Amino acid sequence: MAFTIAIVGRPNVGKSTLFNRLAGKRLALVDDQPGLTRDRREAEATLGSCAATLIDTAGLESGDRGLTPRMRQQTEAAIEQADLVVFLIDARAGVLGADEILADLVRSSGKPVILAANKCEGRAAEPGVYEAYALGLGEPLPISAEHGLGVGELSEVIQDACRKGAAAEEAPRAETDDEAGDEAEIPGPHPLRIAVVGRPNVGKSTL
Repeated sequence: MAFTIAIVGRPNVGKSTLFNRLAGKRLALVDDQPGLTRDRREAEATLGSCAATLIDTAGLESGDRGLTPRMRQQTEAAIEQADLVVFLIDARAGVLGADEILADLVRSSGKPVILAANKCEGRAAEPGVYEAYALGLGEPLPISAEHGLGVGELSEVIQDACRKGAAAEEAPRAETDDEAGDEAEIPGPHPLRIAVVGRPNVGKSTL
C-alpha cells in the first residue's frame, strides 16, 4: 500500500518544484505566479524502498476571495488523506501569516509532519530557517527544491517515516479481554499507606 505524502504550504514557496523533484518528472505547473496550482495534483513516486503517492496542494491565497474557500478545502482534504505532511516555507521570505495559518491546520490534524525550509541556496535564507522554529512543527530541514540541495536528506527522512508507518500497521494488535473471552477483573481498592517522617522530638507520635 502506497504511503501518501501531502506537500503543504502557502503560494509560491516551491511546492510544485519539490513535487516534481520527488516524483522525478515534471507534472505540476511551475511558475512564479502565486496560487498557480489551484487544485491538488497527485503522482506515484518511489523513494528508496518507499512506494509513495505525492499530493501537491493548492496554496492559501487570501487576496483571491473566489478561490480561497476551495483552495483551503483542497488543502485540508489532502492533509486528511495523507500519512505524512511535508510543510514547506520560503526561507528567503521568512515566516508569514499564511504560513502560521497552515501550520495551525497541520498541527490540529495530528498527522506526522516534516518541516522543510525551501530556497536555502544562499545565506539570505538563514534568518528564515531560524524563524521556522516558531511554527512549532519541529526542526526545519534546509533545502533547495530547484537546485536539489538537501532533497536527498529530505527523501531519507520521508523514507524513515514510511518505514515507521509500515511497522506500526504490521504490529500485532493487543488482544482485548472480550476477544480473549475472559471478563476483566477489576482490582479492589488498596488502603493508602502514609509514612510520617521527621527528626526526633518533633511530635511524630502525637500526630
